[in-house]
Amino acid sequence: MIDKQKIESLFKELDTYLKEVKQLSLLSEVEYLTNVRNIYSGRYLLQISIETCINIGNHIISREALGIPKDYSDTFRILQSNNIISTSLLERLILMTRFRNRIVHLYWDIDDKLVLEIIKNNYEDFINYRTEILEHLKKNQSKDL
Repeated sequence: MIDKQKIESLFKELDTYLKEVKQLSLLSEVEYLTNVRNIYSGRYLLQISIETCINIGNHIISREALGIPKDYSDTFRILQSNNIISTSLLERLILMTRFRNRIVHLYWDIDDKLVLEIIKNNYEDFINYRTEILEHLKKNQSKDL
């Protein structure tokens, strides 16, 4: 059974990160790229936001015995193959996961202009993930009653 408190706690953390991401998204390219704190904040906030989505997915996969993800992207593939998230969201989450891996493993070679583009253009993907996960949990909750 899914630990509702754990999911709520993870979403609360995600909301905290996304609030900061939203603030960064309001900056102009010049404001963002000329301030090293903005640059490092953007990178880190994207990384931990994606990791939080992965953790939420892994919790659901584990508790519902849906399989064992081979890698972070596979977490989202398993969710999609079990109709928990949509195919269109899956594709965007896989791209974000790849970018997260780049931030973590190739941190010296990050295109910060691209980070800002992701911040500005992919914010809604996190919101859609939350919505689709909560819809699944709501459906599941009614089955458990």
